[in-house]
Amino acid sequence: MTSEELADEVGHFIRQCRGRILGIGAEQYDEGDGRQKFETMPLVELVVYAREEAQDLAVYAAMLDIRLKRLEEALREKGVTL
Repeated sequence: MTSEELADEVGHFIRQCRGRILGIGAEQYDEGDGRQKFETMPLVELVVYAREEAQDLAVYAAMLDIRLKRLEEALREKGVTL
């Protein structure tokens, strides 16, 4: 993969993130007055929300690691190398 191809993949990922902001994110967090919910949320509530999101990220990372470990084991059993 070239640096340009990697940059293209990152760009694709960011476009997907942008789509989430403009889709489900807009439905859940757009206040309708030009502001986002995080901009008007009381600071304590924002901290709690951010901590919950950080915990979700950790859980998703662990789930992904479990699946990757299983994939690695399956590939090793089949003798797959690149």
